[in-house]
Amino acid sequence: MCLDFAQRHYDAHIYFASQTNLTLGCGSCGPRGFYGTIDAHLEVEEAMSSFLGTEGAILYSDGASAATSTVAAFAKRGDLLIVDEGVSESLLVGVTLSRANVRYFRHNDMKDLKRVLEKVRLQDVQYKRKSTDQRRFLIVEGLYRNWGTIAPLKEIVKLKEEYHYRLIVDDSHAIGTLGKNGRGSLEHAGLKPMVHAEIITFSLENALGSVGGMTVGSEEVVDHQRLSGAGYCFSASAPPFLSKVCLASVRRLEGRLDEMITENAEWIEEEDIDRVEGDGDAAIVTDELNVTGMKVADLKIELKKRGLGVSGRKAELQERLNDYLSSSADKEDSSPSNPSDEISGTTLIERLHQNISHLYTTLTNSAHPHALKLRNRLIITSHPQSPILYLCLADQEATGRTRAEQTSILDQISAHCLIEGKVAVVSTGDHVKKYLQLVPEPSLRLIANVSQTKDDVELLVRVLGDAVESVLVRNAGILME
Repeated sequence: MCLDFAQRHYDAHIYFASQTNLTLGCGSCGPRGFYGTIDAHLEVEEAMSSFLGTEGAILYSDGASAATSTVAAFAKRGDLLIVDEGVSESLLVGVTLSRANVRYFRHNDMKDLKRVLEKVRLQDVQYKRKSTDQRRFLIVEGLYRNWGTIAPLKEIVKLKEEYHYRLIVDDSHAIGTLGKNGRGSLEHAGLKPMVHAEIITFSLENALGSVGGMTVGSEEVVDHQRLSGAGYCFSASAPPFLSKVCLASVRRLEGRLDEMITENAEWIEEEDIDRVEGDGDAAIVTDELNVTGMKVADLKIELKKRGLGVSGRKAELQERLNDYLSSSADKEDSSPSNPSDEISGTTLIERLHQNISHLYTTLTNSAHPHALKLRNRLIITSHPQSPILYLCLADQEATGRTRAEQTSILDQISAHCLIEGKVAVVSTGDHVKKYLQLVPEPSLRLIANVSQTKDDVELLVRVLGDAVESVLVRNAGILME
């Protein structure tokens, strides 16, 4: 999906996930309303609503179904949805499933949005219809997945209040990336949930590093979905260990991950003891096993205890058991890293914003020898503050080429970066066009993150510059022939 700047995994998140999996299992195999709710689900819902400043939150087990189910839960046949034509597939599926009346406005074009709203108002007068005769929603993304653009929420809120609409914001790519505290596009715009946007839905599968999705808002908004959200009512609940990972991410954004580790320190220690002593005589401490001196029958017994295969010669059995014991010893030695060694809270978000700015300015720096190779060949079409960067062919390279030809060139650039420079850059020309209202131009997509270094950016720009120069020169030669 993105350019991976060797993103590092944090020990605390991994440790909480593994410990939760050991105690609560992988999942309940039931929906939330039917024996599927576990303490971890309620805990992360409460933490998220507190973090975002809302009255409640509802957890979905799938990121895309959160947005889809939320739209379909509130809009029905006869209602009216005014939708930005640049929204992604998950919102569009929800719009379709709602069977509501739909009108689109040009992407991030406030003049066109006002035109559409005014047209609806004139029809109200013509048909003697009150705005309260149907539920009406504006639907946008805070940070657009397929464009890397940021919604002008202040202007949108003014229009929605003037024309009496409710606002649904998909903040999947803004939560954890935009705003001083990482609270998303509303914080970035100086706005508040529930006050300026009635419904906020988002995936947990981006900055929060988990799986699933959430919708936050008032108690009424949340409770309504517990009976009307299809993805909540009819899907198996999320594995609890994923909820713990999300909770750890929220605590890190709050600057409170150390508190979470401290609170669970006693529980972690008890679980470690239970794993060794819980089976009584059957549990054997690693150091007490003399694998070299064990007979084949004893080796097979120990392997069976650990769920390992027992076929093979004695030397193979010994090697298998030794490998397992070494791996187990490494896992037991691992523990959550000291959170003071990792940045968190506002410092974490500030670092991300600095990295986004550095990546953007380096790519557009005409004085940079490798970035100079991109000039007049690729242009950045995304917002300068967006962690999602899109680069399209410049006009002089795109003119005269079909979409398929542009896609082919970008695919070649992507392949060249990976093969020659060991850098993964994704070409997005093959969008699922039939599911989108507005299909973006073929692009290269990069994702900035908090772990990237200046050396990472230099490597990217060098490899990308060389790839662009090589591929475009080669294709220019083909055109001349």
